[in-house]
Amino acid sequence: MGSYLHAAGHEVGLATQLYIWDRDVAAALLADVAVVEVALRNALNDQLTAAYGPRWFEVDVGFDGPTRQSLAQAWGALPSGSQTPGHLVARLMLGFWKGLLEPGGYVGRAPQRFRADHEALWVHCLHRAFPGGRLMARAEGAQFTRSWTLETVTVVHAARNRAAHHEPFVNGFPLPGQRIRLEAQDAHQACLKLAGIIDRDLAGWLRTSTAVPGLLNDRPQSTS
Repeated sequence: MGSYLHAAGHEVGLATQLYIWDRDVAAALLADVAVVEVALRNALNDQLTAAYGPRWFEVDVGFDGPTRQSLAQAWGALPSGSQTPGHLVARLMLGFWKGLLEPGGYVGRAPQRFRADHEALWVHCLHRAFPGGRLMARAEGAQFTRSWTLETVTVVHAARNRAAHHEPFVNGFPLPGQRIRLEAQDAHQACLKLAGIIDRDLAGWLRTSTAVPGLLNDRPQSTS
């Protein structure tokens, strides 16, 4: 309860209310992430399929080592008879799809260790998974790039892990490897933004269905 007691100024009753509020915020964020995660994986899978065929995962498209390892683990975990494109895509986690938008690391071991360039994959096909990206980036005064897109996916991924691992949002949450601390509102906006650059109609629907804004507005406050 330490995080909640600190946020409540050590008012025990308020700390308990904040604990319950935080639980509800996490559940609402996970509900939104569930929608945009499926949209993201479907959009990226569609572009990989268009470029390399439905069994793109069997083609050397230039993935780095961690990406190949994630693929192999997901493939190996599929039950016998279920090793199909659809089953594999459903098995791959959000971190895999986020990894496709990262610059790319290395593949292989020395002396056969080579740099993998995910930027080339972005230019070739993955950018098409985000038809609303160019317009939204321009509205922000930015350029629609792989790194610009990755920033939003990184926030969604961090919020997803925070909620799934029952870590508190009451005092914000960090981005892995960065000296940045965000609020639950930032996670909510990232979900809406990701939905918008994938599908404008999806973003509109998410705005009308999400429970996050109401919960954020109803954060318990001290009565003293």
